[in-house]
Amino acid sequence: MSLVWAKTCVYLCVSGNPRTPQRVKNRVIIILTDKTNKMTAEELAIRSSIQIFQADKNVMKLVGFGTGCVVKYMGHTLLLSVSHVTNDDGLTTFLETNLLPECNTLKPIGGFVWYDTFKVTDKMDFTDFESLIENNRERIDVTFSKLTENIELKQPELDFGHFKIEADDKLMLDLDYATVPDKDNTYCFYGKVRHEYQGIYLKMTPALKNGLKFHRTNGYFHMFLAPEIIKDKDDYRGCSGAPILDSDGRIVALACKIVENTKIVYGFSIQECMKLIKLTIAINQL
Repeated sequence: MSLVWAKTCVYLCVSGNPRTPQRVKNRVIIILTDKTNKMTAEELAIRSSIQIFQADKNVMKLVGFGTGCVVKYMGHTLLLSVSHVTNDDGLTTFLETNLLPECNTLKPIGGFVWYDTFKVTDKMDFTDFESLIENNRERIDVTFSKLTENIELKQPELDFGHFKIEADDKLMLDLDYATVPDKDNTYCFYGKVRHEYQGIYLKMTPALKNGLKFHRTNGYFHMFLAPEIIKDKDDYRGCSGAPILDSDGRIVALACKIVENTKIVYGFSIQECMKLIKLTIAINQL
């Protein structure tokens, strides 16, 4: 099955301003504990995926939608996503905490690291190089932010018919167990799609994408094939940045793009993301 819908939609009240976050005990759990070993990959994909929103903090109407995950790597706790979910100028990025409205329903997040690429030739002079930086840079579609405080992130109860997700804490992924995709595995990811305002409430539909097969790698990206033709991009809009897990629950990529009227789903390679994290740490910019 390529697409599994939850029986009920999720509603988020987005009126008012976010409260000042309080320090709370960090309750995310690292993958491969006894608790997560009992989970299916689909359950782990849901429990590790965190919804990301963008909004003008002075208006607080959410206008950008995506997904991310919290990971542990090289002694740091990081939020991972794709850059096109988080880099709109003038907007603030928020995490959905799923806490009660009187707590911190939305948590503002900053400090994102982005990387750009440039095509440089030997014949360029300084003026050419300045113009290149200003006008011809290409952003790499991945981003990460170091989490310097503990954030409580909750998983609400979800009913997918043939299985249920119980209300609990969100889970953290450990990149020491990250791997590369192969054609023997199947892959899955999770996000919330079809965002629609109903008054001050934002309606979102939880959607699990599973049964994907690895096709090939091209540069930074792994290409996966969905079991069925993707006929409507809105069935995927909002999933960008979601961790793509193999059937053993190991992260291989971050979902970033689909091609409508094909089976193609692109994921940014987690190995390439880890290289950029290592570089950022090495130059003391994390």
